[in-house]
Amino acid sequence: MYTYEIRVLRSDRTTDAIIEVMHLNDNAAVRAAKKMAGSLAVEVWRGVTCVYGGHHAQAPTDITTTRLEA
Repeated sequence: MYTYEIRVLRSDRTTDAIIEVMHLNDNAAVRAAKKMAGSLAVEVWRGVTCVYGGHHAQAPTDITTTRLEA
């Protein structure tokens, strides 16, 4: 199991909520994040790697590695 950080974002892309969860893989974490966020935008992080970033209504885009800024 892996630890993920789910960030629910406001319309101005500021963070509304940060939730730490454990899932078996990236797909399970993304599905849970989409369900939790509803119609809001969401990001899913595994460590410093962003495995998903998007709006629930959007199709997933090309996943890139992003470093968290302090």
